[in-house]
Amino acid sequence: MSLFAEQLAKDAQAVFFNLNEFGELHTIEGRQMVIVIDNDELRERQANSTNPDDGIHDAEILFYVKREDFQQRPAVDSWLTLDGKQYRVASAQEDEISYTIALRATGS
Repeated sequence: MSLFAEQLAKDAQAVFFNLNEFGELHTIEGRQMVIVIDNDELRERQANSTNPDDGIHDAEILFYVKREDFQQRPAVDSWLTLDGKQYRVASAQEDEISYTIALRATGS
């Protein structure tokens, strides 16, 4: 990645995950992290999904988290605890700076 692209990614990360902008503190797997919840994007992905087996159809939360704050990309169908509630990972994608994770409820 070029120096310009690296700086652009750092700047985007600094704004996007900023607590005064889009970021929110949540507890994931017992650790506080800044994440960005985007349920509008989740609804858009659900509306545009043509594959009922992609995990998005039954997801209820979609969020972004910095890769550096998360140990590794979670596996689909693995368990993840968000704010004390257990979920199954419906999908997990990554880019240069973040993971996009969709979660589905596990029932009562």
